[in-house]
Amino acid sequence: MKKLPASSFLLVLLLLLGGCLEIDGQEITIRFDAEADRIDVHIVYRGLFAEGGQGSDADPLGKAVRNLAETKTNGEFVFWCNWPLTVDLTREFPAPVAAVTAHIDVENGGLFTDPHGMLCAHQFVRIRNAKAFVKKLNTAFELFAQTQLASGTSGFGGTHMWDDDTKDLVLEFMRSGEKLLVLEGGRFELRLPVSAKDHAWVKNQLERRFLRSMPDEIIDRIGLVERRAAGGAPTDTSVSAEAVNVAGVGLHRAIEQAPSYRFFWDNEITFVRELELTRLGFGVLGSNELKITKATGGLYHDAFLLKLREDKEAIEDGLPEQEMARRFEAFGKRDAVLPSKLAEIRAKGGKGAKPEKNTKDEVGK
Repeated sequence: MKKLPASSFLLVLLLLLGGCLEIDGQEITIRFDAEADRIDVHIVYRGLFAEGGQGSDADPLGKAVRNLAETKTNGEFVFWCNWPLTVDLTREFPAPVAAVTAHIDVENGGLFTDPHGMLCAHQFVRIRNAKAFVKKLNTAFELFAQTQLASGTSGFGGTHMWDDDTKDLVLEFMRSGEKLLVLEGGRFELRLPVSAKDHAWVKNQLERRFLRSMPDEIIDRIGLVERRAAGGAPTDTSVSAEAVNVAGVGLHRAIEQAPSYRFFWDNEITFVRELELTRLGFGVLGSNELKITKATGGLYHDAFLLKLREDKEAIEDGLPEQEMARRFEAFGKRDAVLPSKLAEIRAKGGKGAKPEKNTKDEVGK
């Protein structure tokens, strides 16, 4: 495949979702088709559940049902969980971002249970005219980078001000025509032209994120098992660290299951430091497909599944992985079937390109 420079559209589509509908794990498959000038994405959500707890909605199951209904009409798609990134193409965006989202289509794939009975869902995302998409994306990302250089970047310990060497390196890097994030084959790479001092700060931020996330994941998994066994509300996923004791004999397994730990071993990740340049990459160079996995964290419970069954919601039972792969293949041979609200907006000429053909909610089997 030809080299396609790209910036992470996630950075310019940062939106927070305040709902009760959550996902416990996720698998993302990205396929690159240079000849068709297109990128197709299959997002699989593992373990849909309703989250409540102290200070949250009084009816978490009801709110989760409403969240699901909204997603059916607007096609909102999510990365990692409800934080940090969700994308709703029916929302208003600033002009530079709207120019990027105009290339993106989404199709809802429906609800299903996996062979173990866990409630799951999936969606298809298509990026049309990928070369134009990534060109606009790079422009937006460069503007974002310049803003960060000028005002600083928020992180652990407060706002970090980049040093003069980094500012000079970034500007020289962009003037040379190099891209801060490139995509080639089945791999994308973030390139940070930073000084040794700022490289150390970037590493420290990654370390602190890991050290903050993994202990919480272990505490949540163990604490929820104990609380639910004692009859606690299944939608309450808040766990106090003081209430959980981690036995030494179980620590190995607890670490092994933690999503933050698993992320580094379930995915192809590289972190390389060169003189005046730091590279963070995902995927395998030369492949036509990139897969990213976020392991389940043990937060899932079946209360939401039971609620949906009571409401007679359509759910395919025991959908095998082979059928999921077949449907993704089929998606690559047709237009995306847009959710109704997005289709209506685009048919009127708003929020991006007008859809070409299909505008139904449901996915053809």
